[in-house]
Amino acid sequence: MKISKKLFLAFVGLTSIVLLATLSLARWSFDQGFLNYINTLEQERLARLSTAVADLYQQSAFNWSNISSGQYKQLLRLHLPGPAPRHLGRNDSLSNRQGIPPPDRRPPHLSEHRKPAKGFEPEHRQPPPHKRPDSKRRDREVKPQVRFGPPTAIYNLENKLLAGVAIDDRNKATYVPVTYKGELIAKLYSSPIVKVNSESAAIFSQQQLWATLWIGLGCLLLASIISWLLARFLLVPVKEVVKGISFLSKGNYSERFTQQRQDELGQLMNDIDHLAMILDKNRTAKNRWFADISHELRTPLSILCGEIDAIKAGIRQFDQQQLESLEQEVMRIKHLVDDLYQLSLSDVGGLKYNIQPMDLTECISETIASLGNKISAKGLGYRFNHIEPVLINADKMRIQQLISNVLLNSVAYTDSPGSIDVDLIQQNTKVLILINDTKPSVATDDCELLFEALHRQDSSRVRRSNGAGLGLTICRNIVEAHKGTITARPSNLGGLCIEIVLPLA
Repeated sequence: MKISKKLFLAFVGLTSIVLLATLSLARWSFDQGFLNYINTLEQERLARLSTAVADLYQQSAFNWSNISSGQYKQLLRLHLPGPAPRHLGRNDSLSNRQGIPPPDRRPPHLSEHRKPAKGFEPEHRQPPPHKRPDSKRRDREVKPQVRFGPPTAIYNLENKLLAGVAIDDRNKATYVPVTYKGELIAKLYSSPIVKVNSESAAIFSQQQLWATLWIGLGCLLLASIISWLLARFLLVPVKEVVKGISFLSKGNYSERFTQQRQDELGQLMNDIDHLAMILDKNRTAKNRWFADISHELRTPLSILCGEIDAIKAGIRQFDQQQLESLEQEVMRIKHLVDDLYQLSLSDVGGLKYNIQPMDLTECISETIASLGNKISAKGLGYRFNHIEPVLINADKMRIQQLISNVLLNSVAYTDSPGSIDVDLIQQNTKVLILINDTKPSVATDDCELLFEALHRQDSSRVRRSNGAGLGLTICRNIVEAHKGTITARPSNLGGLCIEIVLPLA
């Protein structure tokens, strides 16, 4: 599966989980809020009922015994859950406001219904045809819905049930006191509503559920489109990186990224560009290395072949002088091969180091003494006046090789007459070895190039005593193996200054 599809599925999956959790919480919050709203309406209903009960109590001469059960039932029936009653005018009687039929105030002879005399019972007459209800219309008539509310009970101060349905657990019931002029006269209880059973409420809840589902589907579709676009946008630099790595795998090190980014992908692009530059540089160095090695080996071999051919043709006599000339070219080849071997070992970490405490002053003195004849034969002088011992942890043989290579490099490139000065400076935790020689010097920009393999200032390589240019490269590897540094800079004496820094024991 491509990474674009993985990103798309990851975005859509995460959005779906968050959306599902959000809609579920919203639905739960709606159910709880709706239930609280219903309970609040119930509280308001009980408050209105409390006022009606207080008014009925006043009309009944402040005695609950004067109130009939029918009046209680009529009162509770008129205060079932539903819209609040309209505001009644001033002319409405208190009994009408409470839903209680007013007493019949007509004289007894008018209020009593007299029975007709026997034999004069009125016949049951049908209404006129135009006033008779149509049977089909009667079938289409919708019966009024009966409203049902939660069980409601009225208790007096002695907790005696006056009307309604008895409430078993009154601690959890909805409670509203009935007061008259600030004095408690009765208690109203209503069972708590934990589930809405009303048909209209169920329809409303179902509508909200479908609306929530449609909103969720719309948000999911929108999130899918945005995820697809976002995945394509985020994969643009990734595709560029893949393209750049493909160029590297094919050996094309000249390609560079053109985008400038400040994020992690930008850092990765910069690293790949740097890697391509290093690989290109190493390939160029390898090609130059092969060319230089071929040149270094071809020169003495050509001389050997020429002298041997001259001896075979009788042009030169095979005497001691000719033998020494052949030996000189063979030793030059041997020296080059030894340097290549040492360099290859140091590059791969194959050189063995026997690290132990040693006196650096003594090591330098012995190395200079062994090279004294070569230095003097070149017409150069040397100086090393440090006599105090300096202890370091190092391989004595490798340190001697290091000092010897640097001194031989100075001998090879210093003009006669000249001099070589060696100084040993001890600091807090390190020691500095400074080797200065006289003219010729090296440009500051070319000083670091001296430690590269086969690099020489004399590009024509006409002086055979110069060597192959591997000595300083080997020196750098030896110093780094001893956790030190080696640098080059123009010398105050007019030549080159090699500075070696090694840690003290």
